[in-house]
Amino acid sequence: MPIKFKCSCGHVLAVPDSFGGKNGKCPKCQKSVKVPTPNASVASSAAGKSAAGKSTAESAVATVSLMDSLLNDAGLKKRKGPLCPKCSADIRPGAVVCTNCGLNFELGEQIAGFDLQSQRPEFDNPFLQEASDNMVRDMDMDLRRDRSSMPWWVIMSYLIGSITLCIAGLVIVDGNFGEPAPEDTFMGGLQRLQVFTVLGMTATVTGLAIVIFAHLSITFFGFTKSLAKGFGCFFLPILFSFPYGMLNWAENKAPVKAIMTASMFIGFGVFLIVRGDGFAKILELPPPF
Repeated sequence: MPIKFKCSCGHVLAVPDSFGGKNGKCPKCQKSVKVPTPNASVASSAAGKSAAGKSTAESAVATVSLMDSLLNDAGLKKRKGPLCPKCSADIRPGAVVCTNCGLNFELGEQIAGFDLQSQRPEFDNPFLQEASDNMVRDMDMDLRRDRSSMPWWVIMSYLIGSITLCIAGLVIVDGNFGEPAPEDTFMGGLQRLQVFTVLGMTATVTGLAIVIFAHLSITFFGFTKSLAKGFGCFFLPILFSFPYGMLNWAENKAPVKAIMTASMFIGFGVFLIVRGDGFAKILELPPPF
């Protein structure tokens, strides 16, 4: 039968009777306490009962019964067996060291080198700790599910960016190492542009594709809320859709982040175009059809 005694801070501890007469630490105030022997614990309990009277004992029993009833109604079972006086973890009878927090029951000291900060539970109450662990596990699963699922517009943006990059590579290779097309054609004029200009056009087209598809994603979300918000996002791209997505960050964080990233792509593309032939050369290109 476990030994129950009270610390000077008022916290009630329950330890196996094999720890009688040994030192330990209170899990609440971390002060060193000495576990009374079973005979001393019983004598102290009997003296307290006789001093307080039968009414106090009956009130304590009624309180314990009420708590047990509430726990049973909530579907929580009361933990049985010896518990660690420091972290309230289950321990095997006759164990000398707690495998959860590293407490040496005989010495009442922490094992050197044991990472108590990472092993110590957040709550002393085992039921609260179990609920906290379940919440953390659910949040981790939701985060993994969000990362594993890729929106359709992200796939389309990657596809357009890959196609544009392949075309840019063919244009650069054919214009520098092959026989370029006639200069008065669109392909011929494109092949005669500088490499910086072609790469800048590729980055700009990829960024614009990401912006367009992310904008459509926010617009679809706006239509699910109201027609006015949906049409506002559709007819006022970026001017209305981007602030609206920021205001509804929880549902639109992915497209808003995509627009921010695409803005850097477009800015980098404009820099490369200016560094190359400039926009004037691009505007002078013959029509593609």
